[in-house]
Amino acid sequence: MSTDNTEISRIDLPYKNLILTGALGVGKTTVGRHIGLQLGVDFFDLDEEIEVRELMSIAKIRELYGDSHLRALEYDLCRQAALMRRAVVVIPGGAMLDPRNFGTFSEVGQIVCLTCELGESLRRLHLVSEQHYRDASIRRRMLSRMRREYAIANDSRVLQLDITHLTIEEEAKYLIELWASGEPNEGHFCYGPRESVKPPTKTTVGLSDKKRAKKA
Repeated sequence: MSTDNTEISRIDLPYKNLILTGALGVGKTTVGRHIGLQLGVDFFDLDEEIEVRELMSIAKIRELYGDSHLRALEYDLCRQAALMRRAVVVIPGGAMLDPRNFGTFSEVGQIVCLTCELGESLRRLHLVSEQHYRDASIRRRMLSRMRREYAIANDSRVLQLDITHLTIEEEAKYLIELWASGEPNEGHFCYGPRESVKPPTKTTVGLSDKKRAKKA
């Protein structure tokens, strides 16, 4: 079903949320906030809420208190976010890998995992946090987090949208259409990871092959 999202307003949306997840650097927060402003709906970003509540960055929380403390914070705020309706909710891939959070959000909204090529993710990270990205230790932590969170893209239950070659307006258009209609556009969405494109095999002709060819 194709819908002109310029005609879609908040009252046209179903009584459930649009939940965006994915690895660090894919632009979840950017497009989520764009959709929230365009439709006049509430916007919730889990990482931002944790950092405001704890007065420190996610990386610092993990460094000082460990993953178990961060998981507890995520679970507590995810339960609060699940009470929202007709809202755009951004949940990092690491938090969505927790079965408790995945089960909760599956009941209250449409989960979409945003994906993009690694080079594009790194480019976006560099643009939004250039000063931090120059620090080798911070860069290592970012890459480590990207590897952990990318596991959500391998979940066959999760609808995916590859945004590598899309503008933010195009991303918003496809996501709003999905949210309003409940029907994913097959040309842009798929469940689970897409099949990797393998380069054609090239037969290497060595010296021994050339000698055999001459004898023949």
